[in-house]
Amino acid sequence: MSEILIQHLIIHELEKEPEHIEARLFLAEAATPLDSRADLLVEKLNHTFLQKEDILHGYLSPPGDALFPGYFQHLVDEQLTKEAFIDFSRDTMNALQLNLQGVVGAKGGYLVYAIYEVENTRMLGVFLVRDTEGLAFRKEGEDAAAFLLDTVTYLNTDKLAMACRIHLNRFEEGEGRFVELIKHARSQKEISEYFVSWIGLERPESSKTLTQSFLQMVEELPMPVDESTGEQMEEGRFREKVLNFAMQSPQKTINLEHFGQELYGDPEATKPFLQDKEVGLDNEFRFDRNTMKQFYNYKANAEGIYIYFNRNHLNHQQVRIEGDTVIIQSPELAEQILDILGDKS
Repeated sequence: MSEILIQHLIIHELEKEPEHIEARLFLAEAATPLDSRADLLVEKLNHTFLQKEDILHGYLSPPGDALFPGYFQHLVDEQLTKEAFIDFSRDTMNALQLNLQGVVGAKGGYLVYAIYEVENTRMLGVFLVRDTEGLAFRKEGEDAAAFLLDTVTYLNTDKLAMACRIHLNRFEEGEGRFVELIKHARSQKEISEYFVSWIGLERPESSKTLTQSFLQMVEELPMPVDESTGEQMEEGRFREKVLNFAMQSPQKTINLEHFGQELYGDPEATKPFLQDKEVGLDNEFRFDRNTMKQFYNYKANAEGIYIYFNRNHLNHQQVRIEGDTVIIQSPELAEQILDILGDKS
């Protein structure tokens, strides 16, 4: 996990049962002490956020249109002081209670607010965490003959119910979508909409849509020069380098200037395309791994037969089609199949 530097941390509780329409709050009056346990908590929450693929990216509503954005603007105006942070968390919790009144099916939990820095990026995170039950071993006294099983309750930081991260640097510099938000499962869309409404998310785009726009741009960009040959790079190699660039990017975030520098030796390489095509891409965005992998890797299956291959296999005719026949040119694969059949002489 990346090292976390926490500036402020506070935890409140939202009490609500799915079958009830009332929501109650327990609001902390002071910030949570910053120690190794606080570091571990925020590290886990931030890491779990990164594991999610179905992320919405957007902006906050104007401060006059929704309570959360207005309180957030006041927090920024007050220079993110501890006092302003505590007030912000308590005020937005009261707004959340108003949003939840009358919503059947929604469930409460602990709201963890944190201002922290990870990999030189400052974040305001709001994470909804719930309790879960597990088992622990227990022995009664030093002379116990056997271990007993106990039920324990602990915070389930591995499965966030909902979460939001605001990129403070992007917000202050006016650099595109600065809000990232995790919603609940699609099967409970109507329940999780209250979270989107509470945050005041505007013009949302999913990680998948942004990744598709990025790959559309990559398809139309000219091939860069291969430094090893001085010639135009082969398509398969280019696609592989694009995939590797994305997978190695910190925080699963693609930076278009870094992409231009890495692939073309020019941080401005993508700007003419973005201006001509009016593609809704920011300089930085979280990408969807599955969509990105499909840019280079492919899979197909039928009649219980599965094949996995990449763009280079197609370009080099290692996998090709003749009529309705799939031909795979691979001596090593043929040898393995012969071994299975027991026909190898």
